[in-house]
Amino acid sequence: MHNLRYLAPIIVTIWTLFLISNTVFAQNSFRADLVGEAETPPLFSESYGTALISGNDNSLMYKINVTSLDKVTGVYLYRGDNSENGQVLVALLNSTKPTGVIKGTLAQGTINESSILVPLANLTIAPANNMTSNMTSVGNMTSNMTSVGNMTSNMTSTLPAPVPANNMTSNMTSVGNMTSNMTSTLPAPVPASKLASLIELMNQNMTYINIHTSKFPDGELRGTLSNSTN
Repeated sequence: MHNLRYLAPIIVTIWTLFLISNTVFAQNSFRADLVGEAETPPLFSESYGTALISGNDNSLMYKINVTSLDKVTGVYLYRGDNSENGQVLVALLNSTKPTGVIKGTLAQGTINESSILVPLANLTIAPANNMTSNMTSVGNMTSNMTSVGNMTSNMTSTLPAPVPANNMTSNMTSVGNMTSNMTSTLPAPVPASKLASLIELMNQNMTYINIHTSKFPDGELRGTLSNSTN
């Protein structure tokens, strides 16, 4: 009985630590179906494959499976959407000579900070708040605006002057010819790690896996990574 009395707090402590670790090191899972039709431009391949990537901001585990794929020369993780041939971010497999026929696991391993071949700037998603608006409206009003970050607004509004009485001319700063120049600078955000930025790109469907072969040097099987955590 005494042992059970001391054992209960220990179990509670272990369970609490387990929950905390799962919260701090939240897991992400990504998947891509690899087919020739996803290449840019599309092509026909008798083989197909799958890519599975999971982990957190500290490391990612990957596994690439294929069916009867011959003469593989490399497997790479790229940045880009499904309409473009993008930039290599990580080399998942780089063969010195073409492989034989692969049925099953083609490549597996770990992605960490040192695995990423590009600087942090190349992993940053362009903010959606770089917006330029050109508007022409009543009274020949033109507005050019670039928002949040460095925001400059130049607005000139010219209203037709009323017919002067007794040759009287009136210039109104606020209504007639109004020019406003405003610049606002916000502090830059703290840069994330390269691995965290890579995961964010994956969450935005902005990365893909491409398998290169001797038959198709530019890529035979390709697929965009998407979040499969839920």
